[in-house]
Amino acid sequence: MFGLFKAALGFLSIIPTGRKTMLEPEEFGRFPAFYPAVGLVFGLLLYLLYFIFSGVLPPSGLAVLLCTLLIILNRGFHIDGLADAADALFSHKSQEQKLIIMKDSRQGTFGVLAIVLDVLLKIRFIEIVLPLAPWMLILWPVWGRLAASSVAVRSTYVRSEGGLGRWMVENSGPKELFQAALFGLVLSLFGGGAAILTALAAIFFGFFLTWVWKKSLGGVTGDLLGASIELCEIFTIILFYILIS
Repeated sequence: MFGLFKAALGFLSIIPTGRKTMLEPEEFGRFPAFYPAVGLVFGLLLYLLYFIFSGVLPPSGLAVLLCTLLIILNRGFHIDGLADAADALFSHKSQEQKLIIMKDSRQGTFGVLAIVLDVLLKIRFIEIVLPLAPWMLILWPVWGRLAASSVAVRSTYVRSEGGLGRWMVENSGPKELFQAALFGLVLSLFGGGAAILTALAAIFFGFFLTWVWKKSLGGVTGDLLGASIELCEIFTIILFYILIS
């Protein structure tokens, strides 16, 4: 199991671990179970950065630094997926044309707007939540990836070609979602009632996104898994702020 976690961490982040591990397509289907664990690694690194610079940088500068680290850790894949999803969803084209738009490496107006709003919202809410609960940084990436676990397990992969995204979606099931949810909820126990409610909300937010992706695009792609993480990170940090304020 630890070998699969290392492989998931290496494939889903900039951290060079487990990438030389040869996996079968069925083993990639285990990855959604480890999404929140990957998020925990991100969260610990975010908190370490906060611990080092909290007495040095102003809150706004620290929030920018933390948001930048989060983007770098996932190699910008998720925010790129969010931009592609925005370009496709707001194109008012057919499902087939939307999928073509998502594969286009060029960014349209809605894609750029999605990136700007994503970063601005995260920076602002990091800045206002940190004085209230700095430990939130540890759990926040876990919550975001709970939604992606929900989406991966409950969705149909919509593209015809294969690849990592297809293997993760088509070979995962309720067992992976249960393990991801259990990990996220148990970890959130240490944050109290607000953290537990936020974790639960993240899981159900993933169910909602599954419905959105199916209705709009007929299913899910690797880009949409990344977009799900970005959207849930925004959703959970706002919800958590509401619950503790």
